[in-house]
Amino acid sequence: MFFKTKNFSKDEMARFLTLQKQCFAIQHDMAKTLEEGMDEITVARELMRQYRAAGAGNFFHLPVALFGARTALPGNWRVGHFFPRDHKLCKGDSVILDAAPIFDGFLVDTSYSFCFGDNPAHDQMMRDLLSERQAILDAVNDGQSFCQIATAVFERAKTKGYESVHEKHPGEVLGHRAGKWRFGGLKGWRYHGFDSATLAWFTLKGKLAEAGLKNQYPLWNRRRTSEHPPTDGLWLVEPHFGKDGVGAKWEEILVIEDGQARWLEDSPPHVRAPLA
Repeated sequence: MFFKTKNFSKDEMARFLTLQKQCFAIQHDMAKTLEEGMDEITVARELMRQYRAAGAGNFFHLPVALFGARTALPGNWRVGHFFPRDHKLCKGDSVILDAAPIFDGFLVDTSYSFCFGDNPAHDQMMRDLLSERQAILDAVNDGQSFCQIATAVFERAKTKGYESVHEKHPGEVLGHRAGKWRFGGLKGWRYHGFDSATLAWFTLKGKLAEAGLKNQYPLWNRRRTSEHPPTDGLWLVEPHFGKDGVGAKWEEILVIEDGQARWLEDSPPHVRAPLA
């Protein structure tokens, strides 16, 4: 289906970096404009408008805005629950902004998490999540399997009293493929908020993996299909913790080349001081 996930040129990698920074900047700037009483629907629509204005021709998934307890993905969470509601923003709420725009075929996916006001529980959760950034990098470079790494994240979260709610995301993913449509991307039907063409690519690759082609698996989770060494290419890593109505996450591109990993960007917003 002409969706490239590895062996990118220097210019292509520079484009991914530029777009990731642009996506984070939109979320970061949006965070600074939020006011008490705003609802998720209004914020998600404004994110959509800003990404379109920046040149996004399509979205892998539509922009997400989660406030308060919804950031922890409570209860029997399903894909449809990610769609924005008229849930109002309150002081002390945790907030997650997430978007996966496609610019001229380049698919990026970023998440920015912060607290609207003071919330020590959220602050501690973000510190614990940021420690995963180095732990995941080290584990890839040590040659641990994707399944081992996802399991270790789950176990560390459990030890600290958190639920690994990224396992409530579609595919139970700690991470998934980033990439580039060779012909600038397709604009077609949407399915449950996802671009149908990109979703079809993920589905096909998943079926191939289930048939025994483990290195083709486009998702990174605790399933048997992730019981293989880290696969070269671009991966969107998104650990997401939840506890007692507070949720936090981050998402950014991990680059793996010849089995060795690095983060595409040294200092994304979740690494810097909140709302700095």
